[in-house]
Amino acid sequence: MSALVSRRQAVACSGAVLVAHVGLAHEVIGTVVYPYGPGVFGGPVGWHAAGLSAVASGLLMAVGVLGFIRVPVVLLATGASAAGWIVFVAEALWHGGFHFFAFTLGVAGAIVAVAGR
Repeated sequence: MSALVSRRQAVACSGAVLVAHVGLAHEVIGTVVYPYGPGVFGGPVGWHAAGLSAVASGLLMAVGVLGFIRVPVVLLATGASAAGWIVFVAEALWHGGFHFFAFTLGVAGAIVAVAGR
């Protein structure tokens, strides 16, 4: 039974790291790939708040899954997943594009929510 738990922890931690990675990509190359992005988020403050909150929530989920501190992992993961899917669908509808990072955020958040229980 412990091998099953450790595999679930590994999968959940991997998903959490992907959430943090999406936040880093958002901060580093986001405006290069999506120059209209900050305008959609209400300016640079909203833009950076979204990126930094993804980094922070990903790291919090990882330490929560690993058991270092008590964190509402499933709640954070569900929120991250929902945000990713909302941005993914909005990008597809408004610009006809495939937002890979939003897709990754949606999938990674869902993986953490399922495996992090």
